[in-house]
Amino acid sequence: MTPDLFQRLVAEARLAPSVHNVQPARWRLNGNSFDLFEDKTVRLSAGDPRGHDAAISMGAAIEGMSLAARKRGLALTETDEKGNGHEDLRFVARFTVADAGSADPLADHVEARQSWRGPFVAPTPQDRDAVRALNSDDCAVVADHTDIVALAKVIDDASFGFMARADFRAELLSWMRLRRGHPKWAQDGLNADAMGLGAVERTGASLVMGPLFKPLNAIRLAAPLLAEAAKTESAAAILLFHRPEDEVPLVSGRAFYRVWLEMEAAGFGAAVLAALADDPKAASVVTQMANISPDRRLVSAFRIGRRPAGVAYARARRAADDIIV
Repeated sequence: MTPDLFQRLVAEARLAPSVHNVQPARWRLNGNSFDLFEDKTVRLSAGDPRGHDAAISMGAAIEGMSLAARKRGLALTETDEKGNGHEDLRFVARFTVADAGSADPLADHVEARQSWRGPFVAPTPQDRDAVRALNSDDCAVVADHTDIVALAKVIDDASFGFMARADFRAELLSWMRLRRGHPKWAQDGLNADAMGLGAVERTGASLVMGPLFKPLNAIRLAAPLLAEAAKTESAAAILLFHRPEDEVPLVSGRAFYRVWLEMEAAGFGAAVLAALADDPKAASVVTQMANISPDRRLVSAFRIGRRPAGVAYARARRAADDIIV
């Protein structure tokens, strides 16, 4: 493993999704092996106090590294060896690479994958059929529009339950980049382009989630101003991603990334609906609606559909050199 090859692998692995785009994965080359660490300084204390979403993100980073290796005819193998972290870097795993043969076809969609948080193009009957084809052992697809409308309210109610917490709002705002002049606009977090916010919406978000939240909530205007039902109802489907109840998050995270790439391969944009899985009441409603077995855990959910033609934005990502430690 040369330093040049390692840097190229990291440059592609860094395109993996992570909660709030905090990008917790850090990589270190050790001769013929390399280590993965979690940067604990970017963990979400309010939104992810148990570190579950961080672990899912780390699993996605592993899958991203595996896909990058497979593009070059290499296979990623985890070893039993342990590396040394420190107070801010938690050691996760050590890997080696060896010849593997053919590339993984999903690697072709890594560059194109990005969240789409705006409204979707009105779905056609062919789109509904195409999203239903994404049904699998791990994915339950809700494509009936009446059901999507019902879920849109469940999603907004669950999201507002988190937004009503001052600590959650403050933490989320700290990761939002609402001005292009923000020093980390193109580096990490959720910039306004990625969130599909126009100029007026950018200003409104900072006010509604900030100093105006309490007075607006007192007159019951905060919830409708933060609602995303219209965007959700424009989706071709809601995809519910579930895995075995006792599965470790790292493994779930690898599968999560692959499911997202499968949606991309089918021509669909997607936005994560984190509150649907994070809120126990909402998770119970949707798992019953989709007849998901009790021995399965709702890991995440997506609203998916066709993105408007010609609409794209530059993803915010840390440089490879910044995440090699």
